[in-house]
Amino acid sequence: KAQIFAHQKAEDLLQGYLQNDLNVKKLTYSLQNQVLEDKATKISNGWNFKIESGTVTVTTDGDNRKVTFSPSAELTVPQLNNLTLGTSADVNYKEGDGTKTEDKSVYMSIDLYSKNKQKLEVTRLKSERSVLEAKRALQNGLITAEKEFYTELKALYSTAASVVSAENDLYDDQLAFDELRAKGYVAGSLKYRQAQMKVLSGERNVEINKRELERETKIFASKCGFEYSGSAALDFLPDSVPKADAVDVLSFKKESFTKIEKAAWTNQINTLERNADSKITVRGKAGYTFDNSSTDSDTVDLGTSLTWNGTGLTANAGVSWPLGTDTFYPVYTFGLSFSPQPFLLASITDQQKVIAEDQEKIDIQSAEKDYQTEVISRQTELSDIQWKKETNEQSLDMYTKFAADEERYYRQGYITQSEYRNAKANKENYEIQCLINDIELLIYNDETKLLFCRDDEIQVVQ
Repeated sequence: KAQIFAHQKAEDLLQGYLQNDLNVKKLTYSLQNQVLEDKATKISNGWNFKIESGTVTVTTDGDNRKVTFSPSAELTVPQLNNLTLGTSADVNYKEGDGTKTEDKSVYMSIDLYSKNKQKLEVTRLKSERSVLEAKRALQNGLITAEKEFYTELKALYSTAASVVSAENDLYDDQLAFDELRAKGYVAGSLKYRQAQMKVLSGERNVEINKRELERETKIFASKCGFEYSGSAALDFLPDSVPKADAVDVLSFKKESFTKIEKAAWTNQINTLERNADSKITVRGKAGYTFDNSSTDSDTVDLGTSLTWNGTGLTANAGVSWPLGTDTFYPVYTFGLSFSPQPFLLASITDQQKVIAEDQEKIDIQSAEKDYQTEVISRQTELSDIQWKKETNEQSLDMYTKFAADEERYYRQGYITQSEYRNAKANKENYEIQCLINDIELLIYNDETKLLFCRDDEIQVVQ
């Protein structure tokens, strides 16, 4: 008779199962991509340098050519209140006359009042959160795959227990059938046919369970990267699984409960984003222009602009003071625009922000209720697993001793073979049930871990 327990190690099978899990591979690539996205965000939010030639215009009258263009260069540092340093000029070239440069200027502009820095902080936090969530997804993907591994292994042992039970029932039915024939019942009698059909049904039941066990074991072995083509699944499956202490649901902080953590984060980042949504932006600009074409002299340039998003109002004003000239005629510029639609929508937007914040607070309260429910559920389930394991171990100990006594009595002729086989089958069944209990504890641990954020366990991914 095939052995109940196996030769493959559960650790080796699990390692192969995780290596072949496509979802784990997908999550690994997703994390790598998110890390690159975070690097791209940091670059985008950092300083930026830009050089432009401007529009180059070439004209000709047949004899002479004229080329005009307006080159510029600009350095922007968003973290320093959108500080911008730049230079520009208008260049004119004409054959015969040479090159003439006008309106050469250097300038600096900066936000006098804005919430750009807060917006950059929100962008940074969102990007870092995306990386963290990708790490968590990979971490939980491995735990989920492990849980699936042990769930499949548990199903195989449940089928193995069914095989043991079916074989024992078949033996009893065959023994009863043999006794009927020994008593002289003819093949056509009702009792004979009933007993015969019971044996045939038992044989079919044994074969069905064996075939199912063999089929599912081959599939399971393939998922683990092992080749199994035999006909003794019980000799392939592991005879033990790693021992583990029960994970106490109360050992995790309430704040790390996934639903609570996510709801709290959503409220936090949305609050920052709402606060960073500034309605007013004031920007100042100062510069110096050489050969200003508007004054035919060098000029000192000052300007400011205001944007009031809540009312759709945009205004700008500037002045250029000429230098090195006997006459003092400053050049003034200003502009104004207004759109009523943003003004009409502003109050609606503000009301929506209040509603959104209230909804986020409700989400946090709902998550806290779910936490209380999960704590009770986890504690109850763990208690059931521990009780089943304790009772099964007691039964195994009892049937191990009983099977040893029955074997001795059978050899001495005091009991029938059927009685001995029944005791042996019970021992084998409880061996499998104890193994299933160990697997159930591992599954319970995985399910409990998946309920919480475990960032301290995440390995740093470059």
